[in-house]
Amino acid sequence: MQERRCRSCTYAYLQDLPVGFAVDDPMAIGMEDGALHNPKNGEAWIHGPLMDGYASKQDKEVNIERVVYHERDRVIILNTLDFLYGHVLLKLYNAQHYLDQYPDHGLIVILPRMFKWLVPAGVAEVWIVDQRLGEAHGWYTAIDRFVNEQLPRYKEVGLGKGYAHPEFASMDISRFTKVEPFKLEEFNTAPRHITFVARQDRLWFATAGAKLLYRILNRLGLRKSLGRSFVRWQDILIKRSMERILRVYPDVSFTVVGLGDPGGFGPRVQDLRTLKMNEATELAWCNAYAKSQIVVGVHGSNMLLPTAHAAGCIEILPYDRYGNIVQDVSVRYHDRMQLFLYRFVDEFASPRTIARHAVSMFKDFTVYHRDNRENIF
Repeated sequence: MQERRCRSCTYAYLQDLPVGFAVDDPMAIGMEDGALHNPKNGEAWIHGPLMDGYASKQDKEVNIERVVYHERDRVIILNTLDFLYGHVLLKLYNAQHYLDQYPDHGLIVILPRMFKWLVPAGVAEVWIVDQRLGEAHGWYTAIDRFVNEQLPRYKEVGLGKGYAHPEFASMDISRFTKVEPFKLEEFNTAPRHITFVARQDRLWFATAGAKLLYRILNRLGLRKSLGRSFVRWQDILIKRSMERILRVYPDVSFTVVGLGDPGGFGPRVQDLRTLKMNEATELAWCNAYAKSQIVVGVHGSNMLLPTAHAAGCIEILPYDRYGNIVQDVSVRYHDRMQLFLYRFVDEFASPRTIARHAVSMFKDFTVYHRDNRENIF
């Protein structure tokens, strides 16, 4: 945010910089009275965290590492800091635009350390913030001080807007992960492979009753002790989906990824789940997505990198996420292949439904691709 003052009444306020969600929903906060202005233009989930951060000003030190790849005196700063994983990644996706469209400027990316492995080649500098995502709620004077100390180094400084939902289809994900995505022209010739994304914090429930019970346990603080049964049931749903797919295509191989304990799927399934993330694991998961015709998972930021690498997806979409449909899909196609390769099913979809979609995608791909990619004027 930037300090501003009304020319008529001298009212001092902090004005949102046009970055991320603030591009469409700008807010202002009075510096003397702490009043929020323009909340009608934004949802509570936007101005709520903004006001929480404003109210939790902290003077504690935050370690920030400045890594310089190319010295430049005209720069654009892309700030990706956020308390949600998907928001950081979506803002980082904007880097390709600034690298390609502003070659006369150096791009500086501010990001949490856990995302350093995704920094694309060509970036001039990276300012790496040693901070967990959950800590990004607050207002840290150390970060503000660091940025202001760096600015005099440059003759010209621009601000990257960091759109919250950049255009995906022209994006080259390999510039970020260094992993080439699945080649659509090899859909029928490459070995059939499906990756399931199994989260423990956003589960695939068999019924509405199961989801309600899980929420009750969560409110009672019993999720960690009694909620394990729901995680095991999700594994059962995944396993039954695999079994149904194998009845039609016995040559399909599978990978399971996600934060969790591995095991229970048998020898023909590569189980890459883990509770400890590092760059090697991230790359192993991306390589699994990149050899997959299909990735399957519950809606969320956990689907951004899978859909950026795989040919298509089957997404389990909860009712309360209808307004966010496709926001977590890194859409790779400009044409009607989107409709064929990105499938959205009910949040209580059965393994039969998942299997039917997967089988259809393998079975009907040739005709659909011919009619919409080959037989065109």
